[in-house]
Amino acid sequence: RSSCMERPVRNALVQHTDDSEVTLNVCLASDFEGGALKLYGPRGSGQERTVLAEYTAPKAGYALIHAGRQLHEVARVTGGERMGLITWTRSSGARAQACPCCWMNNRDKFQADSCICGPRWN
Repeated sequence: RSSCMERPVRNALVQHTDDSEVTLNVCLASDFEGGALKLYGPRGSGQERTVLAEYTAPKAGYALIHAGRQLHEVARVTGGERMGLITWTRSSGARAQACPCCWMNNRDKFQADSCICGPRWN
């Protein structure tokens, strides 16, 4: 097999939020080491650096649901292969009222310039 056909290896995810209102994370294989999922406070809550939960050994077939604005990260996988099915759901009603990236700004003409999703930044 050609090296250009190999998929890139990602063995960790830095702290981030999802561009969704709700995220479903299903563990498909539990034969790995490391790879803990850490959940922090939601963006804009003042608890962004506080670990609220840590899932160190998810079992295949089990799922976790969290808000898209919930900061989270996956620690480095040190052995085996971590596989998951991630589904992001969105709500046009919620997105019409608040920024889906920062969740802190209302969608009106007076705040659009300060939003990271507004025309000033994109």
